[in-house]
Amino acid sequence: MSIDSATAYETHALEFLRARDHSTIGTAVLQVWCASLSPNAEVLELACGAGFPVTSVLHEVGLQIWAIDSSPTLLAHFQERFPSIPVACARVQDSTFFSKQFDAVLAIGLLFLLDEADQLALIQRLATHLKLGGRLLFTAPLQACQWRDASTGLLSHSLGQDAYVACLQAHGFAMIGHYVDEGENHYYEAQRVI
Repeated sequence: MSIDSATAYETHALEFLRARDHSTIGTAVLQVWCASLSPNAEVLELACGAGFPVTSVLHEVGLQIWAIDSSPTLLAHFQERFPSIPVACARVQDSTFFSKQFDAVLAIGLLFLLDEADQLALIQRLATHLKLGGRLLFTAPLQACQWRDASTGLLSHSLGQDAYVACLQAHGFAMIGHYVDEGENHYYEAQRVI
C-alpha cells in the first residue's frame, strides 16, 4: 500500500518539528517578500507545519494569516504558538482554502511533494483563491527532477521551471520574481494578472 506525503508527514511530525524549529533557512527571502506586500495583507500559508520559521516571519511583520496543514500533530503545535491564526487541518488537494480570496499565498516545501497532476491542479485552484494582483510564492527546483524527501523518504517531483511557468501563465499568472536562499532552494514568485 502506498503512502502519500500528508500521511508520511504526520507519521514523522515530531522529527520534522525538531529539525524545522532550529532552521532559519529562507527567512531572509521571506522577509524581502513580506516587505513587498501591502500592510495587513491577507495571506494563506499552505503546509504551515508548526509555524517555524515561515509563519513567525509573516506574523512578525503584521500580516493577516490563515494556515493549512495536513498533520494534526504539527497543527496542534502551531495553535499553541499562534492561537489567533485561523487554521484548517486538510490536505491541499481537499481544502476549501477557507472559501475566500487572499492577497497572497505561499507554499514553501510543498508543491514537489505532490504528484504532477496534483501540482498542476493546485496552481489552477490557487488562481481562483487569489485576488486580482495577488501574489503566489512557492519553492521547487529549477530543473525537472526526482529525489527522496529528507523528512519522509518519499519520492518528490519537480516539474522544472519551464513547466511551472507554462502552468502559471495558462492560469492567469505572470512570473515577477525568483529567489534563491542559503540552502539553494529556489522560490518562484508569480502575480495573478487575469
